[in-house]
Amino acid sequence: MRSVLLTLAMTLLAQPLHAQSPSATLAWWSKVTAGTDHHAFTDLVHYRDHYYLCFRTGQSHNSMDGAVTILRSPDMRTWAHQKTIKTLGDDRDPHFALAGDRLYVYFGVWDTIHGEGAKPPQRNKVRSHAVWTEDGETWSDVAGLYEPGWWLWRVRHLGDAFYSAAYTALRPVPDARETRLLRSEDGLNWELVSTVTRSHMCGEADFWKRPDGSLAMLSRTGGSNPARLFTSDAAHATWNDAELSEMVHSPAMAFWKDRAFVAGRGQRDGKSVTKLWELRDNDLVELLVLPSGGDTGYPGLLTIPESLEEDAPRFYISWYSQVDVATGEREAGHGAGVYVGEVRIAADRQ
Repeated sequence: MRSVLLTLAMTLLAQPLHAQSPSATLAWWSKVTAGTDHHAFTDLVHYRDHYYLCFRTGQSHNSMDGAVTILRSPDMRTWAHQKTIKTLGDDRDPHFALAGDRLYVYFGVWDTIHGEGAKPPQRNKVRSHAVWTEDGETWSDVAGLYEPGWWLWRVRHLGDAFYSAAYTALRPVPDARETRLLRSEDGLNWELVSTVTRSHMCGEADFWKRPDGSLAMLSRTGGSNPARLFTSDAAHATWNDAELSEMVHSPAMAFWKDRAFVAGRGQRDGKSVTKLWELRDNDLVELLVLPSGGDTGYPGLLTIPESLEEDAPRFYISWYSQVDVATGEREAGHGAGVYVGEVRIAADRQ
């Protein structure tokens, strides 16, 4: 496993950014990784008085050598290596889940299938896996989850149990994908609750529980098509959906009081960028385009707890970009860097 080099001496005040608006600003940002590797697919969490950041490191976006890196910081500024997860497959797209005193990291592992004749090996199926800790220091062994071919993309502990939106993940890409709502008492053994959709090539999704006990789910769709918002009944057995106004890949939700925010990969002038939106009246209002470009997105979004006592939201955010934020130049080769920063939202909605 190639080492992750941390560039921590420099926390940069926001330089000219791609698109800041009066309603949202990127107060500061810093680059967490260095080198020519492809560092990508991030998430953030606050656990036991520390911030944790996870991401994948590999030779390229689709290389089969991916490993999961977990870093820890007391202040979002200074990061130390905490753990590297490496199995025999391509380990990627890690996400955190908190349940009481236990912190989980869920991630997908692509395995391979031998090619016919002289053809090289190909990707076969994803199986989701997890590790966990109860003190932030000692981590469990890797545990396999559910069935091969289903990606438990994001796991949330929603008071009574763990839930996940799992979607079909195999090669070649099927003509249609299915998204399932799964439930678990312990975060490791999962059962089917309901089928959310078999349409729109839905996949990456984040979800939350509403006051009446129903669930809402914001999901990526195929290609550059707009995201969809799914809502369930209180028993989570049936689902309705509506098309949103923009494409959102790799959605990450965060909440401030009664307001919902989502970060993810979007488009600006036909090019990929990482964005922040507010979800209002079941549609997306763009607030901020982060400095980003090329291969980018897959953010973590974390409400700053102190802001809940303030008159305006603040968030910590992580993302990756193939365009170096400081120089505006593409990283060498397949390189991509991981960034963290603080987003501040205006007190009055624009």
